[in-house]
Amino acid sequence: MRWFFAILYGVTAILFLAFVAWIATRITHEDAANYIVSKILVYDLYAIGVVMLYVAFVGAWHTWERLTGRMELERHGSGMSGRIGAEPPDRPD
Repeated sequence: MRWFFAILYGVTAILFLAFVAWIATRITHEDAANYIVSKILVYDLYAIGVVMLYVAFVGAWHTWERLTGRMELERHGSGMSGRIGAEPPDRPD
């Protein structure tokens, strides 16, 4: 998960710095530089959108596994495959 937080911190830092640069280029009326900074802002917002989609996917995946009972099966080590309708293993009493 270290890679995820590195990407998250990176896009957040780029967003902050680009926003500061955008304000500076607007104040100084540097139109060409403002155009470039605006493009960087837009692409960084796309990157943040991709990170949010990944987070939503992982959250939905974990919710699905929680609803179907797969997470509990893996935690307790019952040996079931976790599929709906899977047969429990034979256990001698």
